Amino acid sequence: MIISVVLPAYQEADNLRKILPAISSVLHSIGKESEILVVDTIEPMDETKEVCEENNAMYINRQGGNLYGDAIRTGLQAAKGKYIVVMDADGSHNPADIERFYQEMQKADYDVVIGSRYCKGGYTDNNFVLRAMSLLLNVTYRILFGLKIKDVSDSFRMYLADKIKALEFECNNFDIVEEILIKLDVKYDSLAVKEVPISFNKREYGESKRDLIKFIKSYIKTIAHLLKIRRQAIKGK
Repeated sequence: MIISVVLPAYQEADNLRKILPAISSVLHSIGKESEILVVDTIEPMDETKEVCEENNAMYINRQGGNLYGDAIRTGLQAAKGKYIVVMDADGSHNPADIERFYQEMQKADYDVVIGSRYCKGGYTDNNFVLRAMSLLLNVTYRILFGLKIKDVSDSFRMYLADKIKALEFECNNFDIVEEILIKLDVKYDSLAVKEVPISFNKREYGESKRDLIKFIKSYIKTIAHLLKIRRQAIKGK
């Protein structure tokens, strides 16, 4: 049994220097066979490859494009584990939570364990504007897509590989995070989901890839696209 940890990375070498050793330590504590996959850009833009070599992490390049969705698809395809963790490479997610996710998986055979900022005990260190963006997204997704999940938009999750690898994902940006849950929910009527409270921290190095103006312009378009994806998923079920 293997645990795979997938980290999409876009000029995150400085942050990876800090979090890769922490991830390795947690995986060693769990005591199961594991792998860490860092999904970089098509062409290297910083020292990410060298950092991976220094920390015994697998370095792979995105396939199909340099967008976030490309990184997620590439990482899911390459992962060999029974359980697949996806987390940010910018240090906003605490590697110690991986062990908590694994423990929950073992307790009740969940299909997905979600690191939640908005369930009881969860916390986010983002500023007011980013929190407002996130809350607006989550309320909208819960209502429109019938997802009984408090935090639909955070990417820090552990998936049962057999379930997620049976699906194909088309979104290219951060909306792939919601697409995954929407398609899992449609595909598996009795999808077992557990939300675990986490603390979401500000990145230590580099700049955020999320843009407020771009978010506002694309909000309605994203909702319409995800509704279309859900209808197609239901038809193809």
